[in-house]
Amino acid sequence: MSGSSSRQKQKRDAILLIGLFVLALLLLVFRRAVPKRGEMRVLISQDGVVVHTYPLSENRTEVIPASNGGRNTLHIENGAVWVSDATCPDKICEHSGKITLPGELIVCLPNRLIIQIVDGA
Repeated sequence: MSGSSSRQKQKRDAILLIGLFVLALLLLVFRRAVPKRGEMRVLISQDGVVVHTYPLSENRTEVIPASNGGRNTLHIENGAVWVSDATCPDKICEHSGKITLPGELIVCLPNRLIIQIVDGA
């Protein structure tokens, strides 16, 4: 009787270890799949489609061509985003200034461009 009890205990221990291993594996995969809170990103959409995503923490300058032949010069520097040059006639995107917080955005209607900051996108 003690032999079968010992085997049941070993079986339960093995199931518990396998379950813990699977749980640890799932947590590892989930952690890699979900960006850390606070990892803000810059999403650039044209004609309603996200065409570029950049980390807000990475300094860069990009010239974004528009589907209508225009362009916007985008800067990401020290946690801020702004447009320094645009081919649109009204230059509202240039005059929008720097954005730094999730939810803020810069819009260039003539070039059909939206630049926005998101948290963990």
